Amino acid sequence: MREAPVATARMEIRNHGFRGEDEAQIRQAIDSAEGFALMLAGAKAWPEHGLRLGLVADRHPDMLVRGWLQA
Repeated sequence: MREAPVATARMEIRNHGFRGEDEAQIRQAIDSAEGFALMLAGAKAWPEHGLRLGLVADRHPDMLVRGWLQA
């Protein structure tokens, strides 16, 4: 039995413009990378498994806008 070809995608993210002293720039870069990793995990789960993980709502519930999320 032959397996169906797997669709692939490639994404490149560049983030720059961090300001402040070296330590501040390092913290900003790490925070940014963690956020991108979280969102990419969610973006991957949606088309591959049909899962809507609600990562932003879970991570930052105080930042939700009423009516933004729909079931």
